[in-house]
Amino acid sequence: MLVSMEEHAAERLRAHLEAQYGIDVTAMTDLDIGVWHVVRADGPDWVARWFPAGRPAEAVAGDAEILRSLAGHEFPAERCAADDPVSDLDGRAVLVTEWADPVPRERRRDAIRAVGGLGRLGSLLGRLHTLPVAGGACDRPGGAWHHLADGPPAAEAAAAEQMLTDAAHLIPDGQRAVYDSLLAGVKALDTADGLPAALIHPDFVLVNVVATADAMVVVDWAGAGRGPRVWSLAFLLYAEGAKDLRRIDVVLAGYRRHVTLTDEELGRLAAIARARPLVLDVWSVGTGRITPTQALAHAAEVRTLTEAVAARARAALARAPR
Repeated sequence: MLVSMEEHAAERLRAHLEAQYGIDVTAMTDLDIGVWHVVRADGPDWVARWFPAGRPAEAVAGDAEILRSLAGHEFPAERCAADDPVSDLDGRAVLVTEWADPVPRERRRDAIRAVGGLGRLGSLLGRLHTLPVAGGACDRPGGAWHHLADGPPAAEAAAAEQMLTDAAHLIPDGQRAVYDSLLAGVKALDTADGLPAALIHPDFVLVNVVATADAMVVVDWAGAGRGPRVWSLAFLLYAEGAKDLRRIDVVLAGYRRHVTLTDEELGRLAAIARARPLVLDVWSVGTGRITPTQALAHAAEVRTLTEAVAARARAALARAPR
């Protein structure tokens, strides 16, 4: 019987965790690329993240340090599962965190609403952006999507540009002009340089929220650090605005309880909100999932949406009591 690469990786990781921590693992379930639910017979379940070889162990140790700092502030994030939660397996860092027990999928929406919904999520993001500077990993440059880069948002944009450049030889002649336009768009991305900074999560959106019976727990802190606060807010507003522009009002009602955006942040919001969607499209081009023509067409749709998102945000904040 053939064993898939995923099954082999899970078994390697299972054996490693049992040897490293002296635990009894009964099952390993894939959650995402490189992420497993670790079911234990001898204690609470864990989550194990086995990072690619290109992500340094120091960066993963920094993730763990940030999680400890968040725990100290009682912020609802995943918690480290051991005193030494980072280990090495085959030259790749492994991070173990506690399993935040989610409600069944069919109850997720109601559970999120019961603890405050999007207003609560916006408030959590605002609270994150007002946590005191803790030094150490909390002060490292952060905000980049860790699948492409570690560091500030500018590092994410640079990695996307490099990925697109490396794919140049794969582009058919008939799509060369479209490819050049896409590359120019990446080079012109606004990565929020020079704007007010705070501790930020690179991907603070609902997909990274675990709805438990009584809380929303924010997960996947890889790449978190100090960066422009509007970077993470802009992507949250984009993600929710794409569903319904009215959701922006709700997110900002929570966020503004903690943070007052500057005029420059509001003025650049649309351009900043366009950055991550374009990076994701470039990643899809580079991995052969879509063509440059499809990416450029989507970029035009995103531009229209982000202008509407920014206008809605300005209107919502203008109505806010002072």
